[in-house]
Order: sequence, then structure tokens, then C-alpha cells
Amino acid sequence: MIRVAMIALSIACAPAALAQSVTFKEGLWTYEGTARMGPATLSDAGDECFGDGEGNYDLSEAAQSIAPGCSLKTSAPIQAGYSFQVVCSGNVKGELSGQIVVGAENARLSASGWTGTEEAPVTLSVSATARRISEGCFG
Repeated sequence: MIRVAMIALSIACAPAALAQSVTFKEGLWTYEGTARMGPATLSDAGDECFGDGEGNYDLSEAAQSIAPGCSLKTSAPIQAGYSFQVVCSGNVKGELSGQIVVGAENARLSASGWTGTEEAPVTLSVSATARRISEGCFG
């Protein structure tokens, strides 16, 4: 769910002190997410199952999965989640700041920033929501 949305953030190793993670409760989750980059809009929706011990989502790994040169610059705990800033300085350049909040039955991600070049930045925004629809993976 949020994994798809974070990858849509295109979101070198981040310092270990920044390695924060959120945990999704075991079960079947349904999600929908939207990424806007300039005038373009990309949407995604689907289901994702987290088995026992599979729901850990590492923000540093998510940032690195966007593109080579992307890393988690800052993160700070907030109620039920983290605020974060991702910086990309490789072939993909940009910055993205946002929040991810995960509860027992719901999750949300929102972030905004830019990509492109500092001289000609393109506005970027990402939002995603998810809800747990069953305890098991087969509805």
C-alpha cells in the first residue's frame, strides 16, 4: 500500500540514526494513492497483504528505492508515525517532505516537494490512504 505510494514519490545510504519504520498490522489492506508532478497525475489502487512479521516499512529503504542518490535526510516521530524529508542528488534531483501515519486499521501519507533542476523545478505532491479490510489475506 504505502510501499507503492512511496515508490511513486519518483522518492547513498541514510545514516543509521534516521532509520525509522512504521508497522502495518497483519491482514489485508486496500489502498489508493495519487502522485502529481507538474500537470501530470498518476494514480494507483489495490490491495496488499501483510503476513505475520511482514508489515514493517523502513523509511530509509523506501527513500533509497526511488532512485540512486535518494536518501532520508530527516525524520522525526509524530503521533502514530513520522514526518520525513527525502533528498535526491543523483540523476533524479529533488526534495520531498511529508508525513506517514499508520494506525491499527487506517494509514495515510502526504508529501510535497519538487523534482527536476533547481533552475526549473517541477512541483511534486503525493497522497495515499489505506485501510485494513480483514485480519487474513483472503478477505
